Amino acid sequence: MKTDLSILFQKPEKDKQVILTIEPLAPLSIVSTLPGSYYKSLNKPTKANLCGMFENVMGWHIGMTERRAIFKKMKQIYKKSFKITDFEIEISAVGYTSLLGHLFEIELPLVPTIVARYDDYWTQQLKHDDARHLKGTANLSYQLIKKKRNLPTDDKGKISDKTFTNFLKENNSNFPMYYTSPTPREFIVLEGNYQIKLSISSHLFEHLEKSIKENNIAYLGTNEGWVNLSIKEI
Repeated sequence: MKTDLSILFQKPEKDKQVILTIEPLAPLSIVSTLPGSYYKSLNKPTKANLCGMFENVMGWHIGMTERRAIFKKMKQIYKKSFKITDFEIEISAVGYTSLLGHLFEIELPLVPTIVARYDDYWTQQLKHDDARHLKGTANLSYQLIKKKRNLPTDDKGKISDKTFTNFLKENNSNFPMYYTSPTPREFIVLEGNYQIKLSISSHLFEHLEKSIKENNIAYLGTNEGWVNLSIKEI
């Protein structure tokens, strides 16, 4: 099914006031940065979190190359049709660039009570072009197993990071694109729902309203943070 992006090329006016209700169906972990060793959860979603959730529920799964092309076309149309020469682009701390950030603003968030916090392991996907990648993945082409075992070692029987890096670069296509790393992450359990007042484009509101009715499958924070959404005009 073709993704409908028509709302991105209409006049970007925040001409409606709505209440977005987010009902958590599972513990949530809402993180705005990639701290590395420990992922502490925020108490409420950021604007970038909402952008990602909206894109998800509307079925927008668009890569960065395509996003750049879309932004370029948006700028051309906004300038020619609406005399708009600049508009806000929402970029998260982890580099996610939303197509929707300029179409709504958070006015007043009401945060439910957090009844519990706990830590669990979350599987992070990583990609490097050095020894870390080779050491991180347990999988590689069977054709390389013998070659890896025959890599030169030092006087202590260890393979140097430089040797690992060169081996990876010479055989990159025979390794997984990503490797996994279990990372401790904080989750929160909430009693009640988030209620967030938004100023929003009527075009985005109508698109969201339709998408929620047809396919209310959304997540917040992680792909395990399932939520139920409702949105109404006030």
